[in-house]
Amino acid sequence: MDRRQELIERIFAARNENGLWKTIPDSHNSYPIYLHYVPNYKASLWTLLLLAELQCNREDDRIKLPLEEVKNHLFDHEYGIYTLKEDHFPIPCLNGNLLYLDCYFNTKPDERSYRLLEFFCKNQRFDDGKYEEPKNQFCKNTSCYGKHTCYWGVIKLLKGISFLPLQQRNEQVMKLREKCIDFILKHHICYSSRRPERIMIQKLDLLTFPNFYKGDFLEILWILKREGITSEKLIPALELLKSKQRPDGKWELERKMNNMTVSIGAVDQPNQFVTERANEVINYYNL
Repeated sequence: MDRRQELIERIFAARNENGLWKTIPDSHNSYPIYLHYVPNYKASLWTLLLLAELQCNREDDRIKLPLEEVKNHLFDHEYGIYTLKEDHFPIPCLNGNLLYLDCYFNTKPDERSYRLLEFFCKNQRFDDGKYEEPKNQFCKNTSCYGKHTCYWGVIKLLKGISFLPLQQRNEQVMKLREKCIDFILKHHICYSSRRPERIMIQKLDLLTFPNFYKGDFLEILWILKREGITSEKLIPALELLKSKQRPDGKWELERKMNNMTVSIGAVDQPNQFVTERANEVINYYNL
């Protein structure tokens, strides 16, 4: 059994008797809203993302129950998106992650994915240091829609869209895709749009795996590769990635996600999963 499959089997072995992963008791102060969301990186939402990042077999029957449980619990039928109720409403990264999971593990995404796409096609903002357009009702959520739109929200929405089959992307989804890509290219993947020599978010330049919420610049390059995007604006980030390659052709894990169901590897050591993703990008862009 290769290491990838070994990790996947260990993750499934960590399920509780209900087929889910770490859950909070009803006495927890975040219950029931944050059920399947906390504890961070051990609850079912994060563990499903870890399985997708590890390229778990999409037809594995063990996925169906926890994925449906998570979607059912977090979906808001009134707005047609996934929510933590009033907390940070609406949350583009949460919805992008669940769109990704639905598209990855299901042959055809369900109605909830199309509803959330409709919502974010209409309401997602792309502000860069100031409110580019008049504020809407969601700008009171300054974590996601402050003067600078949360970058990770844009990244995760695009990641979800990148797993949506082309034939299932309507005109509005394609417009949202283009807006996400334009926003990313405006920042040359990981740099400030006003100070191009500066990494725009702390630790964005450190290679990590898996990519739950705050990923890295490699994840962004990998998503753009999936979408077939070529631009001279990718060059600084591509050069940064190439500069991190070891003499043996591998890349190291530079930032570790703690409290996961399994360990992906040690920091400052060659990492199979980072190296695989980096090679995909480097080979695609012929570096």
